Amino acid sequence: MKRMLLVLSFSLISFSATAQIDYSNDIQPIFTGKCNSCHSAGQNSFNSSSYSAVMASTSPSNRYDSKHVIPNNAQESPLVDKIDSDNPEFGVRMPQGGQLSTDEIDKIKQWINEGAHEEVQTSNETETDYPDKFELLGNYPNPFNPSTVVQFRSPVSSEFKITVYNANGQQVNSLVGRAAVGENDFTVNLSDQPSGVYFYRIRSISNASSSMIGSGKMTLIK
Repeated sequence: MKRMLLVLSFSLISFSATAQIDYSNDIQPIFTGKCNSCHSAGQNSFNSSSYSAVMASTSPSNRYDSKHVIPNNAQESPLVDKIDSDNPEFGVRMPQGGQLSTDEIDKIKQWINEGAHEEVQTSNETETDYPDKFELLGNYPNPFNPSTVVQFRSPVSSEFKITVYNANGQQVNSLVGRAAVGENDFTVNLSDQPSGVYFYRIRSISNASSSMIGSGKMTLIK
């Protein structure tokens, strides 16, 4: 009987450790109790007052230049950097006046890695379409005048650079930005260039190195 009770206790502990995080019951109370006194109105770019406000909060371009919560990627989410690091990339650790407990931080990280949903998902709903590698999807419209949208998929949040060349191999345009996890759309404008065929390439930039995402051809018709 004692052995059976031990096995049952272990099973219950394992179940609770892997249960999905519910935003309303598990996450919002943390924000309400520890963050809303300073961030309920979106001070410092983060609004912790509700699920929609949290998901819409974006850090300024001179800091993380990203959504505070990046679904399925707690490690790259600025929110996690601010609450789980003694020396965050920007500013000081939050919340001011006292750190979150390890359990609270783990819940927030688990919630983000599960997709940062507002409601607990079923087994079918939790299947995500996030890529496991960079993938160039092309550009549209093509031909275009004077702008076209370059699309690519990214497995992580990272810096990127789009470089455009004319048929002679001369660089005529470049765009630097930050990609989010999943599908990304960025506009390239060649209003100052003549009609013709152009080539572009996209590189992911990480620390001091970069890697090729892909390259393509676009046609400008004026």
